[in-house]
Amino acid sequence: MRILLTGCSGFVGSALGPRLVGEGHELFCVCRPGTSIAFGTKVAWDGTTPIDQASFPRTVDIVVHAAQSRRYRSFPADSREMFDVNVNMTMRLLDWAAQAAVKHFCLLSSGAVYEPFTKVLREDAALAPSGFLGASKLASEIVAKPFSSVFSVNILRLFFPYGPGQHDRLIPQLIRRIRDGEAIQLSGGTEGIRLAPTFIDDIVEVIRESIASSWTDTLNVATPEILSIRQIANTIGQQLGVEPKFELVNTNTPSVDIAPDLSRLASRLDLQRFVQFRDGLHRTMSANPHDAPDHRPAESRHRS
Repeated sequence: MRILLTGCSGFVGSALGPRLVGEGHELFCVCRPGTSIAFGTKVAWDGTTPIDQASFPRTVDIVVHAAQSRRYRSFPADSREMFDVNVNMTMRLLDWAAQAAVKHFCLLSSGAVYEPFTKVLREDAALAPSGFLGASKLASEIVAKPFSSVFSVNILRLFFPYGPGQHDRLIPQLIRRIRDGEAIQLSGGTEGIRLAPTFIDDIVEVIRESIASSWTDTLNVATPEILSIRQIANTIGQQLGVEPKFELVNTNTPSVDIAPDLSRLASRLDLQRFVQFRDGLHRTMSANPHDAPDHRPAESRHRS
C-alpha cells in the first residue's frame, strides 16, 4: 500500500516508519524541511503552511497522522504552536486526503483528552480537557470525524509511550533523576499517580493492525499493566542498582489514576501480548549505554 506518515522524526513515527517499509509498503514521510530520514520517500512540509500539491504524492491509500507539537509544557506560551500543529495541520492534511483518493486516515491522539482524569477514561465519555494539550488533541479529533463520510477514520488515543531513543518524557526523566540521585515526587499519597506506561513496540503493533484492518473507531491504546510512580521508580532503581529517593507532595489532594478503559482495544487484540514494564524498561535502558546498570563494585564507582 501507499502510506503517508507524518511525524517521521518523532518517537512514534521513527519506530513505525521502518516497520512499514520492511513490510513492503511504499512510504511517504512528511517532515520539516532540512530534516533527514533513513526510510521512505521524504515529503518536506512543516505543517503550518498550505500544502504544496506538487511536493505531495498525487494519491495514497492510507494516512497515518503521528505529528504533534513538541512544545506543550508552557501555557500560554506554547499554545499557538500546539494549535498550529495539532489542529491546523490536521485540518490541512484532512483536506488534502479528501482530494487524494485516500481510503483510510489514522489519527494519533492522546490520553490527555481525558484531563483532569477524574472520571472513567472510556472512549464514549463526555470530554472537556482542562489543559491546552488535551484541548488541542480533542479539537483535532472533532475536526477529523466528519471526514468519515469521505474515507474511513480511526482515532487512537495513546497513553504514555516509552522505549529506546525517547527523550524528555516521563520514563527517561525518571531514569535520569534516579541515576543522578534526585528525589522523585509522589503526589497525593505515598504511591503517587498510577498510569499505564506502554512500550513503543506495542504502540506500533496497534497502529499496524489498525491500518491493516481499517478500524473505524476511537480507541484507547495502553498496556493493561497499571503502575504507580513509586512502582515505576523502584523498578528503574532495581535495574540501575540505585535506591530511589522520594518526596511526598500535595499530600492533601487525592491521588490520580490515569487508567484507561481498554475494552474496545481488547475486543480487537490480545492485550496479554503487551510487553511487561520490567521487560520494556530493560530493553529501553540496554539500548542507551548511559542508562545501563553499572555493575562495578561501589568503591570503584566512587573513584570514577
